[in-house]
Amino acid sequence: MLSQVHSQPIKSDGTIAPTKILEFRSQYQSCRVRVPDLELPVAAILVDREYYSFFKAVQEASKVLAIVAKLGNRGDSTAITKTASGYAIWVMEPEASPVKPS
Repeated sequence: MLSQVHSQPIKSDGTIAPTKILEFRSQYQSCRVRVPDLELPVAAILVDREYYSFFKAVQEASKVLAIVAKLGNRGDSTAITKTASGYAIWVMEPEASPVKPS
């Protein structure tokens, strides 16, 4: 699976947003959320009472690490989950609200 994400901080305060590596399906719950800047609901996961919207699916672990490092440097907290064909990258959405199932 994946290891730690290493990157160089480029934010002015020198911090990097964290990445959660979720190895087991039991660590998160799939859902749909609304976010303020999008009109339609998006696929998301719920982890530790925080919502993460789907960002991108990637096949190679090295590419996943590069993407989440770049997002982390910009201040975006991320999560990584394993999929049948690789990995999914999710970005934290602090202002997300869950969509009620119909």
